[in-house]
Amino acid sequence: MNLEIIINKIIIKLDQMRIKNIPLNMIDVANENVRKDDSFGVDDKDKLIEEHLSKFDLLQPVVVRFDNESQRYKLLIGRRRYFALSAKGQRNIPAVITRLEGAEAEAASLFENLIRKDLPPLEKARMVKKLVAFTKGGITAVSGKYGLPKSTISEWLSILTLPASLQKKIERGEINSYEAIRIARKPKHVQEKLIAAAAAGRLQEEMSRIGIKRGAPRGLLTIRLVFDPRKKPDKQLWDKISKNADENGLEATDYVRGILLRHMQHKVG
Repeated sequence: MNLEIIINKIIIKLDQMRIKNIPLNMIDVANENVRKDDSFGVDDKDKLIEEHLSKFDLLQPVVVRFDNESQRYKLLIGRRRYFALSAKGQRNIPAVITRLEGAEAEAASLFENLIRKDLPPLEKARMVKKLVAFTKGGITAVSGKYGLPKSTISEWLSILTLPASLQKKIERGEINSYEAIRIARKPKHVQEKLIAAAAAGRLQEEMSRIGIKRGAPRGLLTIRLVFDPRKKPDKQLWDKISKNADENGLEATDYVRGILLRHMQHKVG
């Protein structure tokens, strides 16, 4: 889903939107902004957006709150856009003015960062944990409020349950997010084998051996099933498969494979 649509949906739910051009020199980064302490210009993405805004106009407004005490605006969402336009020498910036503050404001900032594709796995997992902590009702409430599947939230939280040595491997990029989630599903004794393999310099080999890494082993046979969400029967079937798989703690592919096996056993019997 488009980032602008998601963020606007959140703001509309929580407050009545007002958009106006605000002087950049009247804005401070809010304490609730999860990247308030990050330096601008170091990250490659900072340079990309700065180059983009040197050629094109800003399409997506930032989100601010007016602070009565300081009589200034506090930037909740859009820190990178704010600094990029400042560097460009622009005087004003289009902004959504909201009344969000405290935990709700930080949750909105967290979610805006969560849907970035370039977010490192551990950082994303920690942000998911914070989002759940800030949202009354836990995982179920976060799922309903932000449209994130409960299974996805649980998967990201599971990364934080991994042993510290494996988390270091994730941080260094030796284990990607897909692999981290797969490892978190494995029993403790399997995780211990991976720790031993990592110490011996055989982590990638061990992950391949136990089926954690992507890629098909030699001789693997596959069946491709296509569900077209534009077709109502396909969508209903896929939704039912996904729900049942989630309730059984399985991936959809494993759940469908189980159905096929039971069907074939019944036919043979």
